[in-house]
Formats: sequence, structure tokens, C-alpha cells
Amino acid sequence: MKKEIISTLFIILLLVFLGSCIREGAIKGWAVIPTIPGATYVGGESCQDCHDEVGEGFQKTIHGRIASFEVVGSQRGCESCHGPGSMHIEEPEPENIITFKNISKDESSAICLKCHSSGSHMDWLGSEHPLNNVGCIDCHKSHSQTKNLLVKSQPGLCNECHLDIKVKTFYPSHHPIQEGKMVCTDCHQPHGGFFSSLKTEERLNDLCFECHASYQGPFTFEHEPVVEDCSICHDAHGTVANNLLVQNEPFLCLQCHQFHFHSGKVSDDGTFTNIYGDTVTSEAHGFKMAFTTKCTQCHSQVHGSDLPSQGISSQGGSMTR
Repeated sequence: MKKEIISTLFIILLLVFLGSCIREGAIKGWAVIPTIPGATYVGGESCQDCHDEVGEGFQKTIHGRIASFEVVGSQRGCESCHGPGSMHIEEPEPENIITFKNISKDESSAICLKCHSSGSHMDWLGSEHPLNNVGCIDCHKSHSQTKNLLVKSQPGLCNECHLDIKVKTFYPSHHPIQEGKMVCTDCHQPHGGFFSSLKTEERLNDLCFECHASYQGPFTFEHEPVVEDCSICHDAHGTVANNLLVQNEPFLCLQCHQFHFHSGKVSDDGTFTNIYGDTVTSEAHGFKMAFTTKCTQCHSQVHGSDLPSQGISSQGGSMTR
């Protein structure tokens, strides 16, 4: 038995190691910074002799306002991204300078990562965007004067690729994204992250509790899905059911909970069987009532409570849960 456990653990560790090696090799092969062989740095002022309009606008951007002491040991200005410009000045051909139109998305992103390699950008390599052929320049424009250098404001920018999510934000129940009260990056980290690009370093629920703190607890009687994962019951982008529920009640609850006894569980002949196996007669037709009744009419504190489940009285006796 011990040998089987050790063998299983060894295989798991081997697969993890091989996977990390494959990912590391892919990243090393991906992150290649283009160069201009034989070119030397001449200073960004020389670029404005020909590109005066671009240069004037560039000086107003965050990149153009970077001071020398902020990039000690590196270049600033045009050549920080486009490479040394001496050869381009002598012969102003596109191949004598790094132009983002003539390089791949991976190469352009590698240029950005020369400076943007800390904080949230640390997780860019190997995250979902670059692995799906999305580069920095798909969302950002270095000469832009917009907030975060975005080529388009949210959520329109994100919706260009995430059409399935865009549709959900128009469902009857949704977070107020289309109303302009939220943006995608309030919850998502587009540069990658520890938890599937969500802005949480631990559980998914911790992100939800930043706004919905009243459901966090701790409670004496906890609802297991709430502790495990909010998305078991809710779809944050939008749903047809109310309260962002993935399905209407009581059918959502019945996926985990058995249809338990209450006064409405009565067959068509006016009887029901209690937990003791006794057949009890009632005038109500409870099955119809039960499937058109929300569980939260009785169990209103579905996220957790300090009160136990209520006692239920039945005909001819009492029954508690």
C-alpha cells in the first residue's frame, strides 16, 4: 500500500515538474526582444526632426513624462521601445528601427515587459491572454493619453473578445456593468493572477465578500456552497434567474437537497407520507404548491444563520429537523 502511494506521488510530482518545464520553455521561447544590429542610441530628440506630430503628443503621455532618474541604466523616450535609432536616421527605412507593426505580438509584449515586470504584471507570462495570442498592444497604445493607455474604454474593450460575457451582462439579473457603475477590472486582473485572473490571492469568495461582506459570516450554521465557492449558485456576469442565481428556485436547491417534508408535500389524492412512514391526509394539493414555492420563503438566510432549521409541526405529532 505504501509503495502504491509513493508511486502515485512520484508520478504526480513528475507531471508537475514536466509541466513547469514545458511552460518555462514556452516562455523563454516567447519572450524575445527584437534588436537592430549595429545601431546605437542617439536620443529621442532626433526622432522629432521627422516625427514632430507624434513627438509632440508623446510628450504629454505618461511615457513621455518619465524622468531620467526613474529609468537609471535604461533608455527613456522613443528609443526605450523602438530601439537605437542611429541606423534609421541615416537610412529612414522601417527595417532600421523597431516598429510594432512589423513584429509579432509576443515580441512587442517582451518590449513592454522590460519595464512593466513588477506588481500585477509579474504574472503576464503564462497567463491566459498571451497564451491566446493577445499582446499588450491589443489593449494598450503607448502614445495614448487615455487612462491606463487603453485603446478603448471598458467594458467595450473587453467585450470585443469576450462576447459570451457581454451577452450575460444584458440578462435581467446582472452586475451594473452596462450601467457604468462597474468595470471588468474591478474583479479581474487582465495581466494574469494567482486565481484565474481574478483579483484575489486566496478564495474566490474573498473577492465577492469585498462588496457583499454581510454574507461572509462567520455563522453558527453555515451553508457549505457559500464557504466553498459563490459561483456554485451564482453567475457573476448575469443570469435570467433573479439574484444572479444560475437557476430558479426550488430547482437550484434541489440539485443538492432532497425534497424534504413540509406541509406542502402532498400527493394528488390529498395524502403525504411523513418521515416515520405514516400516511397523513390533507386537503391541500402540496406537490403543486411545493414546485411553485421558493425555498427561501422559509429558509431566508441561505448564506448562513445563527438559528437552526425551524421545527415543523405535522398532523398527529411534531417533527423537527
